[in-house]
Amino acid sequence: MRKKCKKIILAAVTASLAVLTGSAAFFFGYSSLRFPEKRRGKKKNYGKYADTVKEGVDWFLDRNPERIILTSEDGLKLSARFLPAEGESRKALILMHGYRAEPLVDFAGLYRFYHEQGYHLLVPSQRSHGDSEGKYICFGIKERFDCKMWVEYIRSRLGKDCCIYLSGISMGCATVLMAAGTGLPENVRGIIADCGFTSPYDIFKHVLRKNFGLPAFPLIGMTQALAKLRAGFTYQEASTVDVLKKCRIPVLFIHGGADTFVPLRMTLDNYLACAAPKELLVIEGAGHAVSNMEDPVRYREATLRFMKKFEK
Repeated sequence: MRKKCKKIILAAVTASLAVLTGSAAFFFGYSSLRFPEKRRGKKKNYGKYADTVKEGVDWFLDRNPERIILTSEDGLKLSARFLPAEGESRKALILMHGYRAEPLVDFAGLYRFYHEQGYHLLVPSQRSHGDSEGKYICFGIKERFDCKMWVEYIRSRLGKDCCIYLSGISMGCATVLMAAGTGLPENVRGIIADCGFTSPYDIFKHVLRKNFGLPAFPLIGMTQALAKLRAGFTYQEASTVDVLKKCRIPVLFIHGGADTFVPLRMTLDNYLACAAPKELLVIEGAGHAVSNMEDPVRYREATLRFMKKFEK
């Protein structure tokens, strides 16, 4: 009888471990694995913002932006499009898109406006997106060093006295905020941080609970182990909150009041942690990553006023 009980318990434990291992593999692939080619080509439905997206992307591409290819620290060929400003401008914006976004879409409503204000525009495709190489999405952990690489490229191209701003949306926001902890040059005068999460761990925990009704423990630990084994990063390796406690670069925080994917509280946590000069803009009624299209007037006024403060 005792042996039979042991066998039942062992079978139950083995089955539970198999389920957990399979679940961890699913969530790692679901969250971090690059979409296959056939899925990458599918067009998203942008709803009421569809015209803005199309007009903005068409406007940008019609100006024949230069394609730039650089090699990351870990050997990936990363792609960006560069649209120079007219005249002798020394001002540049590096625009980092979000998680699984089409690289040119997130800033579609802003290209023309920023360009007409005299800014050079550099629009990278983050690793494992668009034309850039990569198998795994790393939630800003490795992307922060890619961002620093693009900063150094712009500095070498425009000169040591150039003025650079970083702007990121969603995961792109986490990328630029984490990049602030990598030793950026003084040319980076400000960061526009739009609807970013506080850490990969925090957003993973939030999505597990909200979208799947699952607790973080023990699934997140097993998924993180897979991320470390396969992709070489962990969800707790970096945190925007920790970076911002020591940040010297001014930050404009923006978030949509109706964002259900990345909760507003994450931007508020980032704002409260930030030791640098800071501002906060909440766009009421805006969902995730669409604040610049939901209220373009307030968004543009706030970003331009913020950048003008720190130009020399």
